[in-house]
Amino acid sequence: MATYQSQQVQDEMPIPSHGEASTVRCQRFPVTITAALTTSDAIEFGYLPKYARVVDALVEATDMDTNGTPTLAFNIGDADDADRLFAATTAGQAAGVTRMTAVTGFGHRYDETTLITGAPSTNAATGAAGTLTLYVWYTVEDDGVGYPD
Repeated sequence: MATYQSQQVQDEMPIPSHGEASTVRCQRFPVTITAALTTSDAIEFGYLPKYARVVDALVEATDMDTNGTPTLAFNIGDADDADRLFAATTAGQAAGVTRMTAVTGFGHRYDETTLITGAPSTNAATGAAGTLTLYVWYTVEDDGVGYPD
């Protein structure tokens, strides 16, 4: 089992969360995958700040399943819901970009600083090293202001 981490996680970089209320921010989490992913691997993309409300997300991947009939798929979420943002995305089957389609992610608010994680849900037919980059757009709400869900 391997754990792959973004630079934000490795270097314990600060989590941007300041600015005007309702300002949309984007966190970019590139992760270098040095070997073929398997379902026993873990990916630690990075942290979203306390009171972050997800607006949207994209995952960009290089071709990490080089077989003519690729099978690689992976989930992206958090400790409470492993596929909150992406459920079995196939972006790594060929170089591509996938937009968040998991309804549980849109508008979700994290009440604590939260590590966004990922893991393959299906092994690659012919796995390869590559790069995954997660982009998460979010706003940071002040607690107790009474934003509607």
